[in-house]
Amino acid sequence: IQQIPNQPTNRLRVNPTNLQRAWDVSQKTTKEDWDEWMRRFSGQLLQEAPNPAFRASANLAHAYQPLARELFSAAFHCCWMELTPDYRENLIRTLETAFVAEGTSPEILQSLLNLAEFMEHDGIEGGGLPVRNIGVLADLALKCRAYSKALHYKEREYAQ
Repeated sequence: IQQIPNQPTNRLRVNPTNLQRAWDVSQKTTKEDWDEWMRRFSGQLLQEAPNPAFRASANLAHAYQPLARELFSAAFHCCWMELTPDYRENLIRTLETAFVAEGTSPEILQSLLNLAEFMEHDGIEGGGLPVRNIGVLADLALKCRAYSKALHYKEREYAQ
């Protein structure tokens, strides 16, 4: 049996400036603003992901939003791993703003809560998204009626 040599993966470069423009939440106040933010951010994550499969799915996800929602956490993780600490810090502050914003829809809050869980289970150093106050995630989980997640984050908050 002939073995195929390991081929280098076709990793593409992430443009953090494009991502930062997409994750910007300044002047987001209404539900429609936040829905548009999530749509643009999800799409940009797919377009900038270093994984060719995500980039190939970006146009389809733009046309079929359920696909963008389904791939959101995985595309976020791919891009997160390529960001510098300064960009990561800026992105976390943006997510913290979205967690507590008045106009953020329950669907977006649930997506962000699922993202936090995904990042925690995917072996991110420090146990997931490095939010300043883990209690915010507990409150978010309660708002989404995800009581087991709320309990988990309250336990983590207590352990700190």
